[in-house]
Amino acid sequence: MVRAHLCKLSKIFSAASIGIALLTNPSFADQIDGDWCNAGGEHLHIDGPAIKTPGGASITGNYNRHYFSYVSPPGEKFAGDTLNMTQHSEELMTMKMPDGEEVSWRRCEVVS
Repeated sequence: MVRAHLCKLSKIFSAASIGIALLTNPSFADQIDGDWCNAGGEHLHIDGPAIKTPGGASITGNYNRHYFSYVSPPGEKFAGDTLNMTQHSEELMTMKMPDGEEVSWRRCEVVS
């Protein structure tokens, strides 16, 4: 009887753990690489560890398929500070600024 009860509790705990993991992890898209634009008219381009920053600098950063971070270069907003980006879906990424603000970025529209 005790063993059956423990088995049932174990299954409930496992299901709850999986549910929590799914709720706390962003839904990842294919990759963060590409062109991103924000509502303020800024643009950036990520290609593996290479980034063209909103200020136009071509530098390298820390690349992961769904995350990117870089130290803002001299002459740009937040120069010397690390900017962290997380991809949430194929079309949405957020950039965490050093002051704690999170800025939403979307895939840039292709204009032909």
